Amino acid sequence: MRPRIVRRSLAAAAVVLVASVASAREARVDAMPVQLALPTAAARMALSVAIVAHDELPPLSIPKLVQDGRHWRIETPRGPIHVWIPHGYAAETATTVVYVHGYRTDVDAAWFGHRLPEQFVLSGINAMFVACPAPSWKTEPVMWPSLRALLDTVRVNVAEKMPAGRVVAVGHSGAFRTLELWLANPRLDTVVLLDAAYGDLWPYQRWLLGARTRRLINVGDDTLARTEVLHRALPASVVLDGFPLGDLPEDARHARVLYIRSAIGHMPLVTAGIALPLVLRALDVKRVLTAPVPYPF
Repeated sequence: MRPRIVRRSLAAAAVVLVASVASAREARVDAMPVQLALPTAAARMALSVAIVAHDELPPLSIPKLVQDGRHWRIETPRGPIHVWIPHGYAAETATTVVYVHGYRTDVDAAWFGHRLPEQFVLSGINAMFVACPAPSWKTEPVMWPSLRALLDTVRVNVAEKMPAGRVVAVGHSGAFRTLELWLANPRLDTVVLLDAAYGDLWPYQRWLLGARTRRLINVGDDTLARTEVLHRALPASVVLDGFPLGDLPEDARHARVLYIRSAIGHMPLVTAGIALPLVLRALDVKRVLTAPVPYPF
């Protein structure tokens, strides 16, 4: 029998009500970052995870946690690469997380406009986070077709020891074109698709079945029709109906194949500070941040 775990999420329902989600859905494919309307104070307290204004800092100051880490911006002929590590980073137990943006943005705009380091802070994990250039539109070529070449470039330009072990690739929307080319890299052991189920999905199935240690975390929103088809072919998928309150349940964090049906919206998946930190915490990586941070932004 197909193991399936379905949970309703108050957090996802609340986020759906914000006005910007409607405009994000109308765009269908990547739009520029949107400003989300804020839930009421009562809703934030009830949900314990929500979006707040920049001047409403949580008990642990996210800007300070970002500053306490280390950031490099590496200039290359293929565009800049951003690298960030948290305070307390330890290469011996760390994971390499490579983030690839979608269309209608570039790596600098995504890094600052989507507040990627703040979201990496919220994951609390011991990782070296790398954000690389990717096509801003479907007519542009893939900037980094080789994951190995990208990581080698980081290695020679960052004054910090890189993780020796696993590599995780996280891609949003149009990032699927880059991630498809990275599946052949033997160090890649986890792929996270954030509403990126475009193109040919069967290479991901073949890649996943090629080694028992590999994991697939897939979030469907605008791509729900395609993600449903993919996961019908992966009967071992653990399925969540929306994003839960707080952390992901234990069975989801350890699932080899995790499928989340999202109602947050295509762009808020990477701008709202809820989905991206949650899926990063599903990587089962050692954490460097243990104190609670109740409100992402």
